[in-house]
Amino acid sequence: MARYYFDVQNLKSPVRDDEGAEFDSLEAAVQAAARSAAEIGTSRLARGDISDVVIEVRDEQNQRVCTVTASMRIDRHGPSHQGPHSWSA
Repeated sequence: MARYYFDVQNLKSPVRDDEGAEFDSLEAAVQAAARSAAEIGTSRLARGDISDVVIEVRDEQNQRVCTVTASMRIDRHGPSHQGPHSWSA
């Protein structure tokens, strides 16, 4: 088992993981980081925040082994919604 650390890179205040978690492999750590990024993104979306979620994964030697980025992009099409459409009930 190896210990990996997930640092969340926020624009305002990065969060450094000083505890880490043990995983059987780097791939397992990467999968856990991806799930964490998705969960953080879902929580942010509920607050109307669609900013990217970036998690840097470090190993026991404090070396960055990967970066996971979860992003959401919303492209609106057509006129902006100003009120009820003529076809609305």
